[in-house]
Amino acid sequence: MGDEMAMMWDEVADIGKLLHELDDDSFDKPSLCEGWAVRDVLGHMGLGHTTPMPVMLARVGKYAFNVPRASLHESKSLFAGKSPDDIRSFWDDVMVAGHPRKGISKLIPAKAGFLDHLVHNQDIRRPTGHPRAIPEDRLRRALELVRSEGTPMFNPKRHVAGLTLTATDIEWSAGAGPPVAGPAEALVLAASGRKAAVTDLTGDGVPTLCARIGAETPGAAGTT
Repeated sequence: MGDEMAMMWDEVADIGKLLHELDDDSFDKPSLCEGWAVRDVLGHMGLGHTTPMPVMLARVGKYAFNVPRASLHESKSLFAGKSPDDIRSFWDDVMVAGHPRKGISKLIPAKAGFLDHLVHNQDIRRPTGHPRAIPEDRLRRALELVRSEGTPMFNPKRHVAGLTLTATDIEWSAGAGPPVAGPAEALVLAASGRKAAVTDLTGDGVPTLCARIGAETPGAAGTT
């Protein structure tokens, strides 16, 4: 747990550095999360770490306890109308320096929190054109977690069940069934439901993965 918690906060710090590299317009660009701008993804993470549970429950209650709907609207509200510099300051002063763990974030296991933050980091980086070399230890742990983690709202385990995943940029392979191969980052993102990542994958298992996450199968992705 200690390593995963440290990895999660390393992702938070990495996102903080990224925010100072982004131009102001990038905060309103669409992220890889459909319907979410970059600022909304940041709001989602910030909300989970800083909102006390009683407050969170009251807010979810406003949406008849429809958690996905509440998450979307409340995440968007945190940084609505805030300037990019306001968001950068929040991330520097609260998220990075404060390491807050309130509300829902206290109930989420460190392994799930780490995977969530790594994926959200890439949700921002890919569409804004800011790729990174993810440390290999984080990539390996994320690959392991997409095969074991699953909740009603976030279920990578279900997406990759019965498939063999093989990373082409590091030595890692796991699973049984039709193959899906590609860069480790793309495997993690596709398993996490990010449709944009499937174009980086090949193998007979790609159509199955695409069907599970609602993505169109790339024309050349069905064969190796």
